[in-house]
Order: sequence, then C-alpha cells, then structure tokens
Amino acid sequence: MVEPYAPMNFPDDWSEFGPKVQSLRDRERKFVWAYLINSMTQVGANGAQSARDAGYSDSSEGAKVRAHHLLHRMDVQEAIQELAARELRGLALPAIAALASILRKADHPDRQKVALSVLSRLGMGEQSALNLNVSGEIRINHTDAALEDLRRLLELGVPREKLVETFGYSGLERYEKMLSEADRRAGKLIEGEVVRNG
Repeated sequence: MVEPYAPMNFPDDWSEFGPKVQSLRDRERKFVWAYLINSMTQVGANGAQSARDAGYSDSSEGAKVRAHHLLHRMDVQEAIQELAARELRGLALPAIAALASILRKADHPDRQKVALSVLSRLGMGEQSALNLNVSGEIRINHTDAALEDLRRLLELGVPREKLVETFGYSGLERYEKMLSEADRRAGKLIEGEVVRNG
C-alpha cells in the first residue's frame, strides 16, 4: 500500500534566503523549495508534483506544463542552485560524520579511498602532479628577424622573384640596404652583385 502524500511545509519567512530565491514571486519560491525537498525524498525531482505543492493548478496537466516552463527559466534555475548550495552547506557536518565512521572501521572497503581523499583535500595527500608556473616575456624584433631570414635565403641562393614575394619590392630593397650596412659595420665582405629589375 502506498502511503498518502504528505503536504509540503514551506518557510514562513523567506527573508533569510539568498537574493535569487527572494527575487521570485511567492508561488515560484514555493516551487523551487518543493522541487528541492522532493528531490531529496522518494518523490524525486518531480516538477509536476512540485508545481502542485506550490499551488499551481493541475487541470489539463497544467502542473506539468507549469513545471516545464519554470524549470527552463534562468532565474528559477539560479534560485534552485542557490537553495541547493545552502542545503549542501548544511550537509557538511553529516558528511564529516559519515567520513569519520568509515575511517573508524578498519575493515571498511572504502577506508583507504576515504583516507586519501580527506588527506588530499587537506593538502597532505600524494603529490601526483607537478605544479610548475613559468612566467616571462619574449620580445621579438621583427626587423632583426626579417634581416636574418633574408640572410639565410640569400645564402641558400633563393631567386630574387621569391625574395620579392616574401618581403615585397620596397621591403626587400630596404632590408637589403640594412643587411649591407650591418655587414659593413661587422666587417664582413659580401661577394656578388645585386641585380635590380626595373
């Protein structure tokens, strides 16, 4: 025999709840509350039942339609998350008690996993990953890089047409002059002749 469904109890005062819950209308708040409470019971995450609990009409499956609409609204989703986070914080002590109970039983099959998890959360677990942060700054002088590229291409005997494609006509002339000046200052002797088209 199925037990009759108990009526939902709602908070008398919503003022201590977060801003997302408070921003909703009263029936919407009740829906969010009922949805959370139902999710934690045998009823489960039942939107239609939560809508009925909140006082929405159920004629022609109205509660089901209303629940679908509410659960797809961003403000209602945010209020559900806010309320769930509040409830989750309230479960911290029972969770700690459950962990302590497992750790006290030497033959519990999950004892080692729980111990490692607790130590890890406290920063005392195994260090399985290296945390390496490197910072710095790289500055590239594009002109110097272009001059080095031109020097390499000239040494490889790349045809002038390809050099013009790479550096542009006026860019190539500029870089050739700069390269010649740099080599002159460095005391390098360059053999060959520059042939200009045009």
